[in-house]
Amino acid sequence: MADVDPASVADVCREVLSRLGSDPRAGLGSESDATRRDRLDSVQVGNPTRSAGEAGDLPAIDVVSMVVRIDSAGLSLDHKIVVERALLTELNRQWPHGDPTVSHFTVYFRRRVEQAAAPGDDAGAARSPRGPQPLAQRASTLGLRVDRRAIPGVRSVIVVASGKGGVGKSTVSTNLAAGLARLGQRVGLLDADIYGPSGPLMLGLSGALPVAPGGRIVPLERHGVRLVSFGFMSDAANPVIWRGPMVSKALEQLCYSTEWGELDYLIVDLPPGTGDVQLTLIERLPIAAAVIVTTPQDVALLDAAKAHTMFAKMSVRVLGLVENMAAAPCSHCGHVEDVFGTDGAERFAESRSLEVLAKIPLDRRVRIGGDSGTPVVTGETPSGAKFMELAELVATRTGARFNPILSHVPVAAVPAEKPAQS
Repeated sequence: MADVDPASVADVCREVLSRLGSDPRAGLGSESDATRRDRLDSVQVGNPTRSAGEAGDLPAIDVVSMVVRIDSAGLSLDHKIVVERALLTELNRQWPHGDPTVSHFTVYFRRRVEQAAAPGDDAGAARSPRGPQPLAQRASTLGLRVDRRAIPGVRSVIVVASGKGGVGKSTVSTNLAAGLARLGQRVGLLDADIYGPSGPLMLGLSGALPVAPGGRIVPLERHGVRLVSFGFMSDAANPVIWRGPMVSKALEQLCYSTEWGELDYLIVDLPPGTGDVQLTLIERLPIAAAVIVTTPQDVALLDAAKAHTMFAKMSVRVLGLVENMAAAPCSHCGHVEDVFGTDGAERFAESRSLEVLAKIPLDRRVRIGGDSGTPVVTGETPSGAKFMELAELVATRTGARFNPILSHVPVAAVPAEKPAQS
């Protein structure tokens, strides 16, 4: 990067912005070529970082980064993604690095602050608006709108978190939502894991989300649960490669730009971790309570503790823990094997003054139900009964009125696993 200077980078960026006028996805087509080029605010040399080589590898070198700042006025999240990708693609083509996975260019978007008109300027010649647009006017190419307020029609928002991936949080979220629906509640499910959405598979739904007049998304519904998931909008074979702020903004749009209708509960299946996405949703949504999912072993409880601490710092009420994969009963002899340990959630709950809401066994029928799009809670199995008890507890603790008789009415049988072919 020694032969790269900010002026050369700026020239390349202006050329890219000029070419993007012909790409409708970038949202720059209505601007003149000069205006598009003028969106480049600055190119600056970032702080040098030290790239340390390992033993037997190349020696350590100083790596200089370039920071490109683009005026974002009037650009939606989708527009920014297109602009950023175009800029980084061309910059890394012009100045390739030895490691193709490392980019030494960073693109930031910010709104330019316009100066007042200078004396003598033509007052009638209005400049192009560069200040922040009203929230209600910020629309994306998907027709989504951002509106930071309580979600209309939604009585209670319940977030399901884990702090760690792989503990069955999405399984618990889906069965909790379907269980509440069996209790006669009006339920929605927001699959907030944009990087790994599993809601469509677990509820047996596919296709594109309908769009109502006015550009609002209409959820797809099955098992009494209205589902919105990024899985309906992305190709299952390709990963979503977005930075945290982009994901956070997309989720805000999904929350507030969906025609949820009247809901007693909106269950939010949070992605693993305690980062930007989790904090954004916790700050934006009027959360009634949280449920933390863990498995019995210590490695999962470590991250469950972080999730609980996050909720405590954000003043979110935690209903309790769900210990998933608590034990594995043998389908032949009934012997119970503690694959992931014993009573880990109980010890953790006691240390944090929490309650264990449910212990879900390691049962292949839970897995079959998720893979087939028929949650186990909709059938009559021991594991389904555990999820039903969880739904009743959540409903009771959050003040819902329901008929307990409904919880014992079978909705659908979980399909049996096909025997292996000999």
